[in-house]
Amino acid sequence: MLLWPHANVRYQTEARKLALGELRLTLDALMPQAQVRPCEALSVPSLEIDAPEPFEGEVLDALRNQSLMYGLFELRPDGALVDVAGRAEAYVGVDLPGVLKYKGKTNELFLQLLVNAALYSSGFAHRAGEKLEMLDPMCGRGTALFVAANRGWNASGIDVDRRDLAEAERFLKHYFEYHRMKHDCRHESRTASGRSVPVARFEYADSGEHYRAGDTRSLRLACADAALARELFGREKLHLVVCDLPYGVQHGAVGGKSEELLRRALPSWREALKKGGCVALSFNAQTLRREKVLGLLEDAGFCAMRGGAHEGFEHWVEQAVTRDIAVGRRTN
Repeated sequence: MLLWPHANVRYQTEARKLALGELRLTLDALMPQAQVRPCEALSVPSLEIDAPEPFEGEVLDALRNQSLMYGLFELRPDGALVDVAGRAEAYVGVDLPGVLKYKGKTNELFLQLLVNAALYSSGFAHRAGEKLEMLDPMCGRGTALFVAANRGWNASGIDVDRRDLAEAERFLKHYFEYHRMKHDCRHESRTASGRSVPVARFEYADSGEHYRAGDTRSLRLACADAALARELFGREKLHLVVCDLPYGVQHGAVGGKSEELLRRALPSWREALKKGGCVALSFNAQTLRREKVLGLLEDAGFCAMRGGAHEGFEHWVEQAVTRDIAVGRRTN
């Protein structure tokens, strides 16, 4: 597996570690006999997989959806590389998560990794090709939602910043119009904690034929506190919750640090998840220790995922940010 090149040399080194952890998580769920390691036979960043059988079906689809995969090749004994597969086709558009630029945006490839960490830790690893339901309870301008949209899933986002949500809505409308994709956008309201919550709801399809046949996907944007997920979207409705926590800044109606926010919100996220569903959180390990996050997940009733590939995601982002991932699964 050749890895996606990155202009930052230091991050490129970290990227190989991230790709290795993501690939191990994926294959642990789908092909546990496979062995994964850095590839020393090539002079370009790459990983090597020893598999007991050829890749096909859901395993091949999962590899094509690895966040940092550039291309998948068979390495022949004579050193020749034979093309096996490229990156997966996007349901909406390959550029959808990356086009909208803004200060503080989380890299769309990392968010794809975070989505995979949730998916392949969950009880739905074998259902990645179905119409899953994913929530980002602090969605900002929607990058993680756009990642989910490109998987052909339904996506819902919550945020307290009306301006960010309005920008996400404007961008998505413009994107659909520019690419002449059949879609509909409606404004609804839901009641949570006795208050009316505005929700923008998109319905769309990857082709006019699918749209007319009712084979559509949805993307919802709700302006509310992150802890209102269950009230807004119902009990046991979601397969995955994915959230890139703010790096030491206040968030939510009550405010406070990420630890306080998680203590309030995790029980609601758990109630909104189906049994077997997972929450994957990324956070700044310089201000919030991973063991603390895992403890908060357990306090909220999740099974915190420890050991194995789950331990290999800590990586440098910038001087004040060392990012890590924690995953919790709803088991009952």
